[in-house]
Amino acid sequence: MKLLELRFYQFAPSFKHKIQTPKVTMATRQTLLIGLVDDAGKEWFGECNAFETDWYHFETIDSVYNTLRHWFKGVQGKEIDSFEVAQSFADELNDTPAARATVIMALYQMFHDLPTFDVPMTITVNGDMHRRLVRLDHAARIKIKWNCNIVEQVKMLGVMYPNIPISTDANQTLCEADYPMLHALANERLAYIEEPFDVLVDDQQCKKMPPIAIDEQATDLQAIMHAVQRYAVDVVVIKPFRVGGIDRALTLIETLHAQGITVVVGGMYECGLSRYFTALISRYGDYAGDVTPAGYYFADDVTEASGRLHQGRLYFEPPKIQHDQLKSYS
Repeated sequence: MKLLELRFYQFAPSFKHKIQTPKVTMATRQTLLIGLVDDAGKEWFGECNAFETDWYHFETIDSVYNTLRHWFKGVQGKEIDSFEVAQSFADELNDTPAARATVIMALYQMFHDLPTFDVPMTITVNGDMHRRLVRLDHAARIKIKWNCNIVEQVKMLGVMYPNIPISTDANQTLCEADYPMLHALANERLAYIEEPFDVLVDDQQCKKMPPIAIDEQATDLQAIMHAVQRYAVDVVVIKPFRVGGIDRALTLIETLHAQGITVVVGGMYECGLSRYFTALISRYGDYAGDVTPAGYYFADDVTEASGRLHQGRLYFEPPKIQHDQLKSYS
């Protein structure tokens, strides 16, 4: 098999409710997709999880676009007869994990039959709890974005849904002034808090806090093991785009489990193609992954109903791209 063409597409669905985090507010999800065309005329798609700006990660949509344009010049027309060979070409993108993850998503499909499967569901609440509460009873995990009412919300949800694990994400925005809230949360039923501080803190400081998870700092095995062994880290959130793709994520999960480390698979406000692969590997996590049902964030998507909700589970079929939803990237 040879790759003859690399195509770039854009898709910008509107969020049903604006996404509010401590760092950004988003009304739309600007998304870059690629299409790798082989010598048989088959087009294989990959979805990029980077954002327009570097608010979350150093790679952006534009930087991934430029990186992949340059990368493809060295790959175009070369023989790729196995996934291992495909990985070796993708490894040229090791310094740009979001770009590598985008390419691997397409390359993986060339050499693997994609299954139909189901997974438990995580519900993410982003300052819109009054709109979401009626849907939380089917969740296998509830994730709350950090806000000034977090203690009251965790307490309320713990009473309403005593059997559902609750987690929160602070996106590295907390400081010593937030210690009282963290101490209060330690008394509630909180499974873990993702990335409370911009630097890791020692065991002594975390004794009166909820279990700490790393997310942004979970970039590779070396960084993860440093955090687990030296600091008070109990949980590791693996995001495929941050570690370089689904193949790297699967290897990391296997390695961490062999050492008894708790793992959760994270997502990034994904469209249907990427959400399928996040769901696929989330089956190996210790908590339900960051997987939401079809239509949860967007009314429109690039795939047909990826992740239908049925009896509290999300059902996924191999994704089929709705090409009419895509526009050429400019």
